[in-house]
Amino acid sequence: MKRFAGVLLAFAAAGLWAAPPASPASAASPTDFPSRPIRMIVGFAAGGVTDITARQIATEMGELLGQPVVVDNRTGAGGNIATAELSRARPDGYTLMLASPGQLVVNPLTQKSLGFDPNTRFSLISLVNESPFVFLVPATSKFRTVQDLVAWGKAHPRELSFGSPGIGTTMHIAGEMLKVAAGIDAVHVPYRGGAQATNDLIAGRVDFMIDSLGSVSQAVQSGQLKVLATAAPSRLPQFPNLPTLAETYPNLVASSWLGVVGPPGLSPEIVAVLAKAVERGSRAPRYVETIERRGSRLAAPGPAAFASHLDKERDRVERTIVRAGIKLD
Repeated sequence: MKRFAGVLLAFAAAGLWAAPPASPASAASPTDFPSRPIRMIVGFAAGGVTDITARQIATEMGELLGQPVVVDNRTGAGGNIATAELSRARPDGYTLMLASPGQLVVNPLTQKSLGFDPNTRFSLISLVNESPFVFLVPATSKFRTVQDLVAWGKAHPRELSFGSPGIGTTMHIAGEMLKVAAGIDAVHVPYRGGAQATNDLIAGRVDFMIDSLGSVSQAVQSGQLKVLATAAPSRLPQFPNLPTLAETYPNLVASSWLGVVGPPGLSPEIVAVLAKAVERGSRAPRYVETIERRGSRLAAPGPAAFASHLDKERDRVERTIVRAGIKLD
């Protein structure tokens, strides 16, 4: 247990964990953890990016932990059904979730009927990847730079439009961030999914969209869409000559990410075991190759990096939501 003392003190100081319930039956002993299969909840349908990523990281974690990590899809309500189930799970390390920005950041800020307390302090384990957003226009667009589009939008209020997979999605929030930073009044056009939004962008029915590179890579490679800028903190290796939005609009950074979380009250010893498995699993060559092919990249591992990332995301998103007046209830 001595080797966990430093971890425990660091987590306590950072406020990343709370003591588990007093009942000894509620938590597993770190000395024999894990001794049975672990369930990883996914709040979205099988075959989607979150589900595919969960199955990949679950395979790597299972091999490292010596117990299978089984993906369990609990879909509905933008991921809230899965998040609510995790909030009620026993803090023994045998129920985890691969969480999205919507589940941990956007939904608690925009919805009242979540099915769980928005202030719930989930046990943060580790980010597994990050997918930078890019600024997209149709291949036939008259705009050659973001500045061209912004200048036109200022001269023609509410004549620009941008698409997203739905109200309150990270893509919607990113578009609202641009509106605030650039001082333009563009009309948001929500769709029922990313594929519909992308198809209408290709057809020129909306003027621009901000989305993850992994989601639109095929349309970009085929020449149906043009990338004018990236919303990453720094220029992307894939597009070294493309500017970042932050070069013109400081702090305009947006991305999609996924991270492994546990229920509230997970002991720091078990968090440490799981975090190590996630970190090593996310660096497995087959996992790295897959996410890089989708345009994603590795994120800083561990609970502390996850907590810092989450604080920045919440602050940035909350400021945008308040100024844009976004509500889903």
